[in-house]
Amino acid sequence: MAFNFEIKKRTYVAVRDKCVEQLKADDRDNALINLDQAVALSNELIAHCQIPELTTKFKSEQATLLKIKAKLAEGINPYTQKKPEPIPQGAGKPAAAKPEEAPKAKYFTTDAPNHTLEDVAGLEDVKQQIKLNVLLRLQNPDLYFHYHDTSGCRILMYGPPGTGKTFVAECIAGELKCPYANIKIQDILDKYVGEAPRKIKEIFEEANTYDNCLLFFDEIDGMCSSRDSDDSAHTKDILTTFLTCMSGFGTDSKEKVRVIIAATNRPWALDSALIRGHRFDTQLYVTLPDYDARLFLVKKNFKKHMDIIEGSDITMEEIATELEGWSGADIDSIITKMKDYAMNRTIANPDAPYEKVTRADFDKAKASSRNSVVPESLVAFEAFRKGEL
Repeated sequence: MAFNFEIKKRTYVAVRDKCVEQLKADDRDNALINLDQAVALSNELIAHCQIPELTTKFKSEQATLLKIKAKLAEGINPYTQKKPEPIPQGAGKPAAAKPEEAPKAKYFTTDAPNHTLEDVAGLEDVKQQIKLNVLLRLQNPDLYFHYHDTSGCRILMYGPPGTGKTFVAECIAGELKCPYANIKIQDILDKYVGEAPRKIKEIFEEANTYDNCLLFFDEIDGMCSSRDSDDSAHTKDILTTFLTCMSGFGTDSKEKVRVIIAATNRPWALDSALIRGHRFDTQLYVTLPDYDARLFLVKKNFKKHMDIIEGSDITMEEIATELEGWSGADIDSIITKMKDYAMNRTIANPDAPYEKVTRADFDKAKASSRNSVVPESLVAFEAFRKGEL
C-alpha cells in the first residue's frame, strides 16, 4: 500500500505544533499525548523519506522531542521551566476552571463573488454542464424538478494545476449570488488529532443554515485519499466524517440550492466512495486552455492598458499561439514578467514615453518560466476521464 508522505508530514507538523502550544499553556497531560504521537509520526517519516536533507531535519526534530519528553518525566516543562505546584496535604483536587467556549468559526462569506461564468476563459463544455446541473435549478425549477427529486448538487472538478478550478467555483457562486465558502486543506489538517473531523462537521452544519450556498473544498485529495493507502486511522476518520456529512447535504425544496464542489489535481488518488453515485457524481475535466481561451486570457491581461502592446513587435495572437500547453496561471505569470521588464526600462528612462512590451520580453519571460503541467499527467487525466484509471 502506498505511503502518503505529504499527508503524513502535514499531520506530523500539526500534532507537533499542537504539542508546543499545549506546553506553553502548561497543559502537560494533553501535551504528552501529542508528543508521543509526534515521535511516532517522525519515525514513519524518517523511514520513508528519500531526501537526505529532509531526513536529517526530521531526525533533529525527533531528538528535540525526545529531550522535551525526558524533561517532562523529571517534572519540568521546558517551555515554562516550572515544576507543577504540589497540592497541599489534605486538600482535594482543585476544581478545574470551566474553559471559555470558543466562538463558532465562520467559514462562509455572505458577499457573493462578482465574477460570473462569462469571465471564465474557454471551458465551454464545463460551463454548459454547470448551467445544466446548477443554474437551471434556480432559473427553471419546474423543469428541473420534473426530472429530479432534489436540488443538492455535487461536482468534482479535476485537471492540471493552474487551470482555474477555484475561479470557476467562485464564478458559480457569483451566478447564484449565494454565500460561499472556500475551504483549503490547511483549514482542516492543521489541527491536532480529533479536531479535523469536528471542523468538517462544523463546516457542514454552517452550510445547512443557508437556503442557498456553495461549499468549495480545494485539494480534496489531501484529506480524502483512498482508504487502501497506508494512512493513519486519524486520516481515515476524516474521510468517514466527510462522507457522512456529505450524505446529508442537500435539499428537496424548489426554492433552495446547495452546491458542494471539490477540486483536485490527482483524481485517481481519491477514495472510490467519493466518486460513486450520490456523491461527486458530476465530474468535470478542467482542461488546459485552447487557443481561444489563451487569447481571452492574454487580452484580459492587457485590457486596462492596451497601449503597452499595441504597435509592439509582438501581437496578442502570437503570444496565445506560442503558449500552447501552458496553464492559465502560467500564462498570467509570463505576461506579468513581460510587463515588469517594460516597466523597468521605463523607470530607467523616466523622461521617455512608457515602454511597450516586446518580443524579447516575451522570449525572456517564457525562458525563465517553468511549465507547471507535466505532459505525462495529461495522459493520466484522459485515462481517468475515460474510466481507465
